Amino acid sequence: MTGSLKFGLALLALGAAILGGVLLLQGPTIGREAGAEPTEAERTGQAALTGELGPDGGFASMAAKTVKKGGAGAGPARPEVALAEGESPRAREDYLNAMFRPLAGLGPEVALARVRELPDTASRDMAMLALLGEWSGQSVTELVQRGEVGRFGVAGALGLYLMNEGKMTPVQTAALANEFLTDQQRGRVLARAAEKLAATDPTTALAMGDGLADWQQARFLSRFVSGWASAAPDEARVWAGQVEDSRMRSVLLGRVLAEEVKVNPTSAAQAFLQAPPEDAQIRERTAGQIAANWAAQDTVAAMQWANNLPQESDRASAQQGIRSTAPVGIGARLSRGEDGLPVLQELVPGSPASASGQLRSGDRLLAVADQGGSWVNSRSMSIGDVVGLIQGNAQTPVTIQVQAADGSEPRVVTLQREQIIHRPGS
Repeated sequence: MTGSLKFGLALLALGAAILGGVLLLQGPTIGREAGAEPTEAERTGQAALTGELGPDGGFASMAAKTVKKGGAGAGPARPEVALAEGESPRAREDYLNAMFRPLAGLGPEVALARVRELPDTASRDMAMLALLGEWSGQSVTELVQRGEVGRFGVAGALGLYLMNEGKMTPVQTAALANEFLTDQQRGRVLARAAEKLAATDPTTALAMGDGLADWQQARFLSRFVSGWASAAPDEARVWAGQVEDSRMRSVLLGRVLAEEVKVNPTSAAQAFLQAPPEDAQIRERTAGQIAANWAAQDTVAAMQWANNLPQESDRASAQQGIRSTAPVGIGARLSRGEDGLPVLQELVPGSPASASGQLRSGDRLLAVADQGGSWVNSRSMSIGDVVGLIQGNAQTPVTIQVQAADGSEPRVVTLQREQIIHRPGS
């Protein structure tokens, strides 16, 4: 018996379930009152369930036929799809796509119930991919290129999309992962669901990771504690500090601080001094994260904190973090323009670029003079390399060639590099 024939026979069993779905849809539909007219999405979904989409729905390419067993009185006919001998998997994909995209209009609960009735893993994945495409408005190619299908599996990508859109709870997303996924993909989805839930229900979120081991458990706990710390950093820190494994404890404390600094840099900086991660590498990285986030809001306070850190390696990491968000330069943020040239998008208030009065947001950066005074064409450089030429030591000159957005005559501007200072409320 060929695989195509097996699939066709398996769909005979699916017909009974589809018929049950049709009868269900004839009663009150979730989301509207009994007796109300069905929506267009519901009518389309019912047509998909009964195989009545017609040529425009994509069923014409399949051998759809009506089957009735058991003689008279055996009940209404049900659809069967017979795949021809040697028919390609693409035919199956086309059929499932035509069936399940309309079912998306009935909502996740009904659509996923139909997915569960499909006879094999490949068909279920195809159906869920069709649903994800319909709900997200993206093509299969776009979904695959985004990488989420590969990382989380089709069921995982679908569940995470619905969870982030508020159409599925984290608990339901975890259940979907446990039902359809295994190994790494399952662990990744459980970690994301726990991270989402931990802010409001850390106990239930933590239980999602039961059964995970080794590095999958470590990744899960890192996500979990990040979600918890985003809402209750003090509680998350107390829990993380009780983890027995010293390396894991350091990782989790670092994640708590990394989340806390996003909303309260001062609190995170104080907590770091009181109970820094024990692991030196994690401690240095966390010091850099705190300093970078703080410097973007209050550079002076971040610099004072960094300079007073007791460990030299922590100070160096913190100072590097400050330079990443408040560098020594001219105070102009760059992005790549449509013609390939860097464009000055924003001038930091009080910076050399802003105070000089010679530069304006929207100016195109044509070239930068190197240390030898030679012009370097910025079109042929990455944004990072351009920034590297502009930044340098404080109180040293840098010369650039710019052109206004209107294409007027290029002009040469020389500025003194300074430490960029971000002030609270600026």
